[in-house]
Amino acid sequence: MRLFLLLIGFVWTSGCGGDQVVVREIEAKCGNGQIETGEVCDDGNETETDACTSGCRLNRCGDGVLRTDLQADQEGFEACDDGNELSDDGCIESCLHARCGDGFLRLDLSEGDDNFEFCDDGNSSDHDACRNDCKPATCGDGLLRADLLDGELGFEACDDGNDDDSDTCLSNCVEAACGDGVVGPGEGCDDGNNDSGDACSNCQPASCGDGIVQRGEACDDGNAENGDDCLNSCAPARCGDGALHEGHEVCDDGNAHDQDACTRACTLARCGDGYTRSDLGPEDDGFEGCDDGNRIDGDTCTNSCLPARCGDGIEAMWEQCDDGNEIEDDGCMSDCRAARCGDGAVSPGEICDDGNADDLDACTNACQPAACSDGRQRMDLQAGEPGFEACDDGNQADDDGCV
Repeated sequence: MRLFLLLIGFVWTSGCGGDQVVVREIEAKCGNGQIETGEVCDDGNETETDACTSGCRLNRCGDGVLRTDLQADQEGFEACDDGNELSDDGCIESCLHARCGDGFLRLDLSEGDDNFEFCDDGNSSDHDACRNDCKPATCGDGLLRADLLDGELGFEACDDGNDDDSDTCLSNCVEAACGDGVVGPGEGCDDGNNDSGDACSNCQPASCGDGIVQRGEACDDGNAENGDDCLNSCAPARCGDGALHEGHEVCDDGNAHDQDACTRACTLARCGDGYTRSDLGPEDDGFEGCDDGNRIDGDTCTNSCLPARCGDGIEAMWEQCDDGNEIEDDGCMSDCRAARCGDGAVSPGEICDDGNADDLDACTNACQPAACSDGRQRMDLQAGEPGFEACDDGNQADDDGCV
């Protein structure tokens, strides 16, 4: 509690005559609704969890006091406040609950605990060293790493997420190829050597094409048509053999990649299939900067397969608004925060906005111009300046202490 002296002058007549000044000692304290010396704010209550604490200090992220007077989409909202500036625990430095994908690795949990993270790179790519579930990328997880070059440790030429070595992608994340010793799509045989004089030459049985299914052949239709049920290599047609099986496949490029024009399921790539195309540049039709496989337009990847950004006109979950422009006075700021009184930009419904919390200058904290009799004494002017106030009691009476 603070004490100060307030001089109140008034004239009275006594038997001895003369003027006297009475000095009264007025008690001032935080919570009386008046901003006094040593106070940053004073909202007239003792609530600790609103904008102004019971100590007449502005509530801020990191002070250890959880604000409860705001919604999640409002400036200053706090989901948590642990009173520190660490981002490796359950409450990150912006006073939001830690989550996988925020770019901060939690160190307060052990493997096996709920929400434990092995890694957290804070991006929306599922094709680098750290997956979007905050687990390290591994061969066989069904996600193709795109951040490494051939020969680098962890490089994957393909990753179909299964242990089947007879398809286009082997279980060691190497693409199936003639000569690897495994009979794969499009191969009638594969003896693992390059001897063209034995029973299997270039992964085709020596007798293939005579129309008779002999030993080592899966089929033999005796024709040179590669679009029917039996390939010229005497292998049954199937997705991944590089030959378009008419009536059964839309495309077949013979590789195990899902990131080009034809997926390994022999369907045409499209935005929303969950695979980010890597064969196109930003200037090409069909380019994808991301593809999360859902139709949610408010997450990190938009429905047009481009990374979400402030100003794209799509309100993402971390944005308060996004009107797609950089105009500051239309209700949505250029940084995708909702316009509010005190942000320094005059928005609809505001007459002024000086961007400060000073209620005793030309623009009040309600974003209205200060006026005589509004109950706030302007403190930003000197006597003689237009608008100067020596007092302001908030009424229009001329017969009290303030005319």
